[in-house]
Amino acid sequence: MEESPPPAQPVSILVVVARIVVVTGMSISGAIAIFFFVAGVWQVGLPALGLSVLFVALMFFIERAAA
Repeated sequence: MEESPPPAQPVSILVVVARIVVVTGMSISGAIAIFFFVAGVWQVGLPALGLSVLFVALMFFIERAAA
């Protein structure tokens, strides 16, 4: 007879809010980076791309801490 898996733990509201903030920031900064790259303004596009990478790193950190 197989054992049933343990019940899933509820996710903290802080983790949910952090995920929403990180995904929103990542999408906005990515869109800004693409917009300025298409416009040829590299001086603004590169920092926006760096900010997107920072948000991706924050997402990995949040998911690691939530597990």
